[in-house]
Amino acid sequence: MQEESIRTGVDDLLELLKKVDKIPLVEAAKQLGISPSLLQSWVDFLVEEEIVGIEYKFTKPIIYLNKPAEEKKTLIKEETELDLDAYKEDFKIRASQKNIPKEKINFLWRNHVEEALNRKKEFFFREAKKRNLLNTGRLWYAYRERLLSL
Repeated sequence: MQEESIRTGVDDLLELLKKVDKIPLVEAAKQLGISPSLLQSWVDFLVEEEIVGIEYKFTKPIIYLNKPAEEKKTLIKEETELDLDAYKEDFKIRASQKNIPKEKINFLWRNHVEEALNRKKEFFFREAKKRNLLNTGRLWYAYRERLLSL
């Protein structure tokens, strides 16, 4: 038995957006053979659902396909790790520009991180309790040491 599927205009729009990086809304409407106002209503819904993105060049709407959620999560994780290293490097550069001795910069960095950790400690324990995690103190210590070792 062959399974049949129904294709909609929205399916065609998504296929088009997979083929191009970005496309003007009017151009997409032409390629799909529909009115720009109908396409705009589809895009409005898809933007709300975070499937499609829209940006404007002056008053000209440009549409594009958003990245899948899993890909976004991976990118966010990678960016966060890079951001902390970049933040530490920036901290060191700014400290050296202020003529702070190198041996003192590491002390100041560690102190800066410890202060930030102290502000987040209560949140960490509250969230761990919500998730019924065991050995919360040990988890906090491991997390703290990992950040301080960077």
